[in-house]
Amino acid sequence: MTASWSSTASAATSASSTTRAKKLDPKVIWQDALAKGINAPALIIATADLLGNTGKFDHAAEFLKANLRRGVVVEPWVFKALAVALRESGGSAEEIERAEVSVADLEPMNSGGYLLAARALADDKNYDRAVAFCKQAAELAPGLPHAFADAARYAEMAKDATSLRWATGELLRQEWPVGNAELHRTALDRIESLSRNLSKDEAEKLRGSAGAQRRRDLVVKMSFQGEADLDLRVEEPTGTLCSTLHKQTVNGGVLLADSLANMTSETYVASEAFSGDYHVSVERVWGKPLGGKAQLKIIRHQGTPEETEELVTVKIESNVTRPILVKLDGGRRQETAYVPPAAAHRPAEDVTAPVDSSMEVNNKLRALADPDVRDVQVGTKGGMVSSGREVSHAPPPSFTRHENDRTLFQNKVSSFVANTLEVTAQATLSADRRSVRVSMQPVFTNGLANKPAQVISPVFPGAAR
Repeated sequence: MTASWSSTASAATSASSTTRAKKLDPKVIWQDALAKGINAPALIIATADLLGNTGKFDHAAEFLKANLRRGVVVEPWVFKALAVALRESGGSAEEIERAEVSVADLEPMNSGGYLLAARALADDKNYDRAVAFCKQAAELAPGLPHAFADAARYAEMAKDATSLRWATGELLRQEWPVGNAELHRTALDRIESLSRNLSKDEAEKLRGSAGAQRRRDLVVKMSFQGEADLDLRVEEPTGTLCSTLHKQTVNGGVLLADSLANMTSETYVASEAFSGDYHVSVERVWGKPLGGKAQLKIIRHQGTPEETEELVTVKIESNVTRPILVKLDGGRRQETAYVPPAAAHRPAEDVTAPVDSSMEVNNKLRALADPDVRDVQVGTKGGMVSSGREVSHAPPPSFTRHENDRTLFQNKVSSFVANTLEVTAQATLSADRRSVRVSMQPVFTNGLANKPAQVISPVFPGAAR
């Protein structure tokens, strides 16, 4: 009797434990909980925050998956948080990868999502796919260096000379308004590092490709001495202005200015520039340079047999000097460039980076489970063609311009007429700082029988109708 009672009690205890285990199965309880009609995003966020804070990563993973199955909150942060929870709870590599790359699937026009997915794939040593995701990000945001820099790192890890040649070539063939010297130096270091592990012929080919990308159509270097601050300004053939307020332009110009290492020089570089007239002037911000002068070194077709160099001394007699005309023939640019917002040049936070402790994982998961976390799309996707001939810009609109007006933003917009017309948009702050003027301006090639083009569109002020 005693043995029978003991056996029955043991079986009952075992059955009770099994039932309790089923009730506590994260997959079951969270699926059942959300099936009851919970559809408040705030509750999803709060629950994910709580589970992350208490270290219940298995529950956090199943809760977020249940949320996605029900479609309550389907945002990039959910997939990122799911990947973190899966990693910490020992999820399968396939499941983790699926969560990480879903960010790119969710926002296919967001280059940042592809970069995050690439970094996650690289963490799993899947470098080939990581490079492929970087290439997609580069298509979406060609005016930013992040995709090329990340791809170069993964290609070096994979010892993939072809991909490294592409990534470093894109980094070296142009200048970048933020971190330019570091980007170029790192690219060259990666080339040298991989070259040591290649055959002699492959190494020479890789090193040679780097040298071929150092060509520049137009370079203007300003230097001065003394206690002063001078700024370089370049008005380009497309009607755009490259200055300290707008360091990257649709003409392909980039201003490298005011580095802590050298406060007495600035450089304008157009790696691929439109042919035409460039008007270069110097603006005095404060102080007085030694001798009241600044020197300009003008280099055309740098890195080619046609390279020429010219020195011009500029007298600083007013706040803005009289423009110096610089003519450029044989420019290689064939279409206007897209210009990303200045803030987009800051590297995005790498939420897939390894963490060192459970507390850091808690903090990372909690940070992701935040209603204010949103991926901002950077760059613009689009493409258009141009004949590649010398450009001219339309006469300015009828409104009055002032020399102290400040151009806040310039970018390329969609084309109206294939092969002959491109359009740029500009936002200009008035001299009295009381208004902002937004305007559109056509940029023509010489495809219209070399005759002045007539614009027939109500979009452009003063255009024929």
